[in-house]
Amino acid sequence: MFTQVRSSSRRVSPEAADGRTVMRAVYVVLEPQYQNALTQAANSLNAQGGELAIDLSGYLIEELRDPDNYAAFCADVAEADVFIASLIFIEDLAQKVVDAVAPHRDRLKAVVVFPSMPEVMRLNKLGSFSMAQLGQSKSAIANFMRKRKEAGGAGFQDAMLKLLNTLPTVLKYLPVEKAQDARSFMLSFQYWLGGTPDNLRNFLLMLADKYVYPKGEDNRPSLEVAEPVVFPDQGIWHPLAPEMFE
Repeated sequence: MFTQVRSSSRRVSPEAADGRTVMRAVYVVLEPQYQNALTQAANSLNAQGGELAIDLSGYLIEELRDPDNYAAFCADVAEADVFIASLIFIEDLAQKVVDAVAPHRDRLKAVVVFPSMPEVMRLNKLGSFSMAQLGQSKSAIANFMRKRKEAGGAGFQDAMLKLLNTLPTVLKYLPVEKAQDARSFMLSFQYWLGGTPDNLRNFLLMLADKYVYPKGEDNRPSLEVAEPVVFPDQGIWHPLAPEMFE
């Protein structure tokens, strides 16, 4: 049974902007643990007193079945700078996400969609990086997406992890700008897979630094972005170890 929760209870806003730049972000996810980590990330970012604050609105995908929640979701997307989604594999709800986000895709500064149905993945946009043609023809990519859909989100994530490992070889064949934006997408996925509040805070900072307030813009906030902390796929846990070790 799914329990309805009003998304307003999970909205994170700075108590006072105090002249800081405010980035508006909206996300929709399958898993509640990401909501908890994103909420902590946004609260940490707002509390650190830097030049950037964040107004963050979050939804679980099943919440969009409720008409009031869906109306609030559409209103939030219409005012957002950034849209984030992950594991949207329920067909009717995937279409609701597309209907809400697609009209604003060109205006949004960044759209980052992790493993989801092809129509949702096509919303991706980071600078010159796009998946707009994904799955629209009988191509190898279309077949790949279809197989991943049949296998479920885990299969897609495994494939993306393999791509992460081969990324340096792939990027050297791309024009510089496209290579940088493709790297940003894969870097985003590394932050996301890490899943910790620190990783997600730096994910939000990276989007702000490169796409919402890119270099050369007036009144650009000064931002420091750390690289993602990458966790091994398999390992041995020791209760006395203060951190990961090899």
